[in-house]
Amino acid sequence: MNGNTNKTDAFLKNTSIWEGEFTNYVNRAGGVTQQGKIIIETEFQNGIVIQRNIFVRPDGTRSNYVGIARMRIEGNKLLWDGETEEDPNTGAKIRNHSFEGFVTDDQIYILETYDEVLPAGDVERRRNTTHYCFLSESEAVMTANVYVNDELLVFAYTRLWKKK
Repeated sequence: MNGNTNKTDAFLKNTSIWEGEFTNYVNRAGGVTQQGKIIIETEFQNGIVIQRNIFVRPDGTRSNYVGIARMRIEGNKLLWDGETEEDPNTGAKIRNHSFEGFVTDDQIYILETYDEVLPAGDVERRRNTTHYCFLSESEAVMTANVYVNDELLVFAYTRLWKKK
């Protein structure tokens, strides 16, 4: 990271809550657009960033899905901290997990790939990307996409504001 202060530090190196309305497109059943709210909780402890992504439906109920990442910062990179053997949301086994993030003063880009072994033994190759563009220390735009077996499953957009 360059400079003395930067916008990404406000996100990565502070315990905080960010929220925003999201829209995503799901490439199933002819295409489905979903909307709701995302809550991103970040904790910074002993050089480790713990991030939880919580999705809230338009009616205000929370989804059962919670995205969790545990990352460490090394220079201008974000690296996964620890091993990932199971998806905590589905219980599916995870193999060949790779996670690499790139950090600048005002952007974070993350690429994550892995094989998800489903209960019936089928294997899905997954590739997820997330891109944050920080407009200030309290506002960001996030885009993301998910590919399964090299086919687009989801792409998403949200504008985030720091709540605390």
